[in-house]
Amino acid sequence: MVTVGKVIEVMEQWADPRLKMNNDPIGLQIGSTEQAVTRVLVTLDVLETVVDEAIVNKVDLIIAHHPLLYMPLTAIDTNHSRGRMIAKLLKHNIAVYAAHTNLDIANGGVNDMLAASLELSDVRLLEKTTTLADEVYGIGRIGRLKQPLTLEQLALTLKKVWQLDGVRFVGLPQKRIETVALLGGDGNRYIKKAAQSEADVLITGDIYYHQAHDAVELDFALLDAGHTIEKIMIPGVIAKLSATPELASLVWIAATVSTNPFHYR
Repeated sequence: MVTVGKVIEVMEQWADPRLKMNNDPIGLQIGSTEQAVTRVLVTLDVLETVVDEAIVNKVDLIIAHHPLLYMPLTAIDTNHSRGRMIAKLLKHNIAVYAAHTNLDIANGGVNDMLAASLELSDVRLLEKTTTLADEVYGIGRIGRLKQPLTLEQLALTLKKVWQLDGVRFVGLPQKRIETVALLGGDGNRYIKKAAQSEADVLITGDIYYHQAHDAVELDFALLDAGHTIEKIMIPGVIAKLSATPELASLVWIAATVSTNPFHYR
């Protein structure tokens, strides 16, 4: 019998919890490590629609990138979506586990998945964060494109490769791009770091208005592809864990519900 604890053990051999950024609420958030598991759903976010999909698919465990319980709860009110979601999870005995910044930082994790999808070469860390067993880990990646592109061409490439409805960018459309810094999720804190590196652009998500002004002052290009680019972790996690002999008997399901709150016209 495979348990929630065994799945977590295998997951954390890859995305070691010691890699997480400060105060990141990763790990088992709902359920017990002793629960039996036969079916696992992998998702970027845990929303009520995702929980409904898990129930339909008779799932025992949800593995998410973004933690369900990111902020402390003051109440579980089933008149609201968050409360209903938690009630449904408990009623249907569905455990929820989150691997967030530890999965971003891990070798072969989210940022490496993004770099591989763009076929970057000479990939290295954007910023070092942790050393474990004499191995250095870090957030974000820097790498070279297969061939130079203009900023506008790169934006269109991201739309195609990551199946996006739109991409915001800062900088001249004709700017030549050869070396790329990328960081899935919120990369606002890393704009200056990327600008001081060899990168010609930072690809990230959720760029704030005033941080975009900072990039303009630095004459540094930004591509805001949105937080949803991290959904690349869904097939990535399934491929990694399903190939593990201890978990070979499990049924792995990719969430199909879109959790992107934004619409484009």
